[in-house]
Amino acid sequence: MTRSKRSQKSTPASPKEISRIDEANVGRLGLISIQERVPETFTSWTIDFHVEGRPARLSCDAVPKYGGVPHGLDGDISTALIDLYVEDGCPEDGVLHTTAYQILKRAGLHDSGRYYQNLRQTLFRLRTATYTASEAWRDHRRGNWTTVTFNYLEALEFTSGDEDLGLSRSSTLKIRLAEPIVKSIRARYTKPLDLEFLTSLDRPLTRALYRLLDARRYPPEDPREPLPSFTVNLIEWAEACKIVDRRSNKIRSTLQGAHEELMERHYLSAVEYEGRGQKQQLTYRFADLDVLAASPVPDGPLIAELARHRVSAAVARRLVLEYGEDHVRRRLEKFRRLLDGGYKARNRSAVLVDVIRDQDNKYPEAAAEGGERRVVAPSYMPTLVEATDDPQPLEAQVDAALKTLQFLLRERLSVSEYALLRMGMIVGQPDPQEITRAASKAKVDGLLTEFTAELLLHLQHLQATAS
Repeated sequence: MTRSKRSQKSTPASPKEISRIDEANVGRLGLISIQERVPETFTSWTIDFHVEGRPARLSCDAVPKYGGVPHGLDGDISTALIDLYVEDGCPEDGVLHTTAYQILKRAGLHDSGRYYQNLRQTLFRLRTATYTASEAWRDHRRGNWTTVTFNYLEALEFTSGDEDLGLSRSSTLKIRLAEPIVKSIRARYTKPLDLEFLTSLDRPLTRALYRLLDARRYPPEDPREPLPSFTVNLIEWAEACKIVDRRSNKIRSTLQGAHEELMERHYLSAVEYEGRGQKQQLTYRFADLDVLAASPVPDGPLIAELARHRVSAAVARRLVLEYGEDHVRRRLEKFRRLLDGGYKARNRSAVLVDVIRDQDNKYPEAAAEGGERRVVAPSYMPTLVEATDDPQPLEAQVDAALKTLQFLLRERLSVSEYALLRMGMIVGQPDPQEITRAASKAKVDGLLTEFTAELLLHLQHLQATAS
């Protein structure tokens, strides 16, 4: 799979700027091999290590039917699933209602042809591979290390959109994440995740190494403050990366391209080897992003205006350096219109930074009287709005509407009923914008049960007339 967009070469954000999160155990343990391809016979691995001076073990057992252990792009998909789950408000049951299109889009992957076939293979690998973390899984509530056994996905249900019973753009899914992962996220055992930077990296191996490195950058006991460097034995690092060939020269060769890209993109300042053979030590030195952002842009009226909205000087300088004054000024005006339109922001500085950095058109504008444009305040879930300033293709409108409806209605509709709803919106029965507005109003009025009953009657009628 190639990336859906490579032109936007973003630089990594300072941890202080990052609003997205990842579950810390998953990232630190490296459940998914960083290699882009593995032999189908590579169906299990076990690594032994120490946690706080005590022996620990991590193992994976998979089936050859789905291509061996999870690897490569499976990491992109698993990261997208966690991000979508968090965006849905971290429901206690761990259930995520989504579509195949939404998963690929969040992972930064194309949404055509073979990509849906690969997505299906990935989901089955994540559903069937069994992980056992022995005295290696952090129980954040109790502050100790425990043993857990789980499949990354505990349940998987989807509709097929083609005769091969595979996934397609019209497929809707119901996924339940592993209970240990859900509990950990809900206990806030998380670390910052720079998803924009992650999805901008070119190679699957670079993205996988970045995820693993970025997790190791944070202390496992309290993953909040990043470390300036990380040192590890080369063979132990190969085990953590789940590299098949453990010869020292092959390990270095496997990692070289990813090292070069991460240094070129200013995530790493240096990669240093010391020693020979199996005793080699590998040290990663992380770039000081606050220093990089501190000096190139002099303070001026725009920086001062951002500061009045409680955006730190370092973050403001970095935004102006990365996006330019004109872009930042336009987005600042857009942010003001958002507030004028009635949007209530819990953290104004965080929302402002998100508006400036937004590449996914989360904050649409509509024409108002007099020819001016106003920001449409996303009253129910801002991050679910994916409309653009210009008219969208019908399917894009339908997918955006379905995402909102899945968030609002959750278990009130089955996977097949969501698929029927999507089909209905494509033919305008119901209209995507009208049904999302009606669902949002029902949510505010406490009438979702009645709304759902009427919607189900409509879908039954739609199905009867289509058959």
